Amino acid sequence: MRAVILSITTDLSELYSLLHTLKYEIVKEFVQKRDVPHSASHFGPGKIDEIVEEIKGIDPDVIVINGHLKPSQHHVLEMRFQKECIDRVGVILRIFSEHAQTPEAIAQVQLARLRYEQPFLREWVNKAKSGERPGFLSGGAYATDVYYEHARTHIKRLEKKLIDISEGRGVKRSRRHEQGYLLVSLAGYTNAGKSALMNALCGSDVEVSSELFSSLSTTTRRIPGMKGNVLMIDTVGFIRDLPPDLINAFKSTLEEIFYSDLVLFVFDSSDDTEILEMKMRTAFDILLPKVGDTPIVAIGSKMDKISSEKIEESRKIIQGIIGSRQLIFVSSFTKDGLDLIRERIHEMQGRNHVIEASLPIVDESYSLISRLHPLSDVISDIKEDHIRLSVRCNIDDSEKIIGWLRASNGTILVQPPPLS
Repeated sequence: MRAVILSITTDLSELYSLLHTLKYEIVKEFVQKRDVPHSASHFGPGKIDEIVEEIKGIDPDVIVINGHLKPSQHHVLEMRFQKECIDRVGVILRIFSEHAQTPEAIAQVQLARLRYEQPFLREWVNKAKSGERPGFLSGGAYATDVYYEHARTHIKRLEKKLIDISEGRGVKRSRRHEQGYLLVSLAGYTNAGKSALMNALCGSDVEVSSELFSSLSTTTRRIPGMKGNVLMIDTVGFIRDLPPDLINAFKSTLEEIFYSDLVLFVFDSSDDTEILEMKMRTAFDILLPKVGDTPIVAIGSKMDKISSEKIEESRKIIQGIIGSRQLIFVSSFTKDGLDLIRERIHEMQGRNHVIEASLPIVDESYSLISRLHPLSDVISDIKEDHIRLSVRCNIDDSEKIIGWLRASNGTILVQPPPLS
């Protein structure tokens, strides 16, 4: 697909990434610097006349506008260029459509697309009735009217379907909490490194891609090496300037963040300073009003790609956005920093008290270790004449565990302070 870009700003980096994800070939770009879009046509009429002449020899398949088009502006541009015109939201929706795989994601994308198209359809219906041009995207006046009514009906069906899915998720969440599961969700800007972090923590094989929005569905994995049924949930990424309807279409997916016990808010620490701050504020502004009192930990990914000076520079920026919330820098590649995340999860479980002990190498000791597993995280190491134990537990269970260890002829080497 050959694309021509039109923009009123020089910042085209993110649009280039979006079009690269769609595998569009960018054959030309036009920039007309303006503080605000032209009210009638987004670009000045003189500039549009100039572009119309220039692209005659290029013959692109699509005109991409780096911004949001009003329905009336969309109509004017398609009339002038006689080409399909899509704005930034339209590009994102095409990516969503290509990456949606599960029935839920497909329904969410369909709903978002129909809500996005409705104002445009109304404009084209009005123009068709007034005789200006028959049909949305050359579909014909009759086809446009029928499609508009069909879209309204389809929206209602999709909304009902997604409500049912949301209620089903609510039942699953309730069951998980009843069974003692701790739910940890990953949130953040698209392509921040969430899926790579999940793979590093969970030993999973979730697809990791440099393309934007490679994952639209939630993915749930158990974190191995931790007791107490800890589940990690990877979710769809955020991006700037998304209209509310597009965010609302993914409500059932985003609920996994809003109802989790701990949110790991992931950002790409290798981003340039200005981009880093923009992405953080965008994602945080979407996330913060909806999570309530849920604890949030900011996770700077890809620390293996940056210097210690860049880490400190990023730390100052991020702390200014997240306030007193915890900030951890990690590398999913080298595994640096992952223990700090596990430590935070342990704190959420209340298992932040450690008992160090040794046991004789007898059958009774192995039976005791089996009894300890449901209550604690146990690391055991056989030495020459004893078993060395490290037991991480809730303070309420610590005295009981110490009693069991002593009853089994164990020696307490380190223990938490007594309950006050």
